[in-house]
Amino acid sequence: MNRDELEQLSKQEFIEIILRQHQQIEELMDAHKKLKADYEALVMKFEHNQKPPTNSGNSSQPPSKDQKKNKPKDKRKRHHGPPKGHEKHEREQVANPDKIIELHVENCKKCQCKLEHEAEKLVRVNQITELPEIRSQVIEVRQYETVCPHCGVKQRAQAPEGLEMGRSFGARLESTVVYYRQEQHMSYQRTQQALQNLYGVEISQGGIDGIMQKAGEKAAQAVKEIEAQIRQSAVIHCDETSSRVGGTTGGSGFSVQPRQYCM
Repeated sequence: MNRDELEQLSKQEFIEIILRQHQQIEELMDAHKKLKADYEALVMKFEHNQKPPTNSGNSSQPPSKDQKKNKPKDKRKRHHGPPKGHEKHEREQVANPDKIIELHVENCKKCQCKLEHEAEKLVRVNQITELPEIRSQVIEVRQYETVCPHCGVKQRAQAPEGLEMGRSFGARLESTVVYYRQEQHMSYQRTQQALQNLYGVEISQGGIDGIMQKAGEKAAQAVKEIEAQIRQSAVIHCDETSSRVGGTTGGSGFSVQPRQYCM
């Protein structure tokens, strides 16, 4: 908009333009403030990741806390944890955290003066790694059917994989149960307690057993496929007791060079 066009505007039109510009300026100032805070935080995180290990020479740490030389290997250890002289490692701070909490001073602790509009300076950035709160989710599946007006055949909507109508537990819950039982060797009772304490899931030991039986049936199919592949191999060496070459099983101590381990 040039000068001639501005001279043609009324007072009310000028007011509208000024109000819009004022709103745009406030939005730009807010964006600038956020970018400035993000930049200052990135600088602090970079400096944190680059700083050398803490010792009495670069901090207030006493000399007694400095890392000592390695002790002779034949000397008996009297402590747990990393060995003496182990390089100190600190968790590196990430550039893009999942959540940001800003701590602003609102009131003066001495005189209670309002400080929310005063200029601030970023003084410290700290990152905390936390597990998100996980609670069980109940998914209700409602299946509908209708009658085709052309052929009169009933049509029923089919549930997608993982939401079958005969299913009581989701795939992720079943996988967690199998992991606890099979990989961590947890008892039925401890698996039941872990699901309750960590996820708020109420499940009976019979329900856990049903999940394990279902997983075992799926695993049995995979085992059959693996067995079929092994039997077709030219050389099979399972352990030191026997080997199978060309469909013939050798006796104890029978070996083939080079060995091809299939299991």
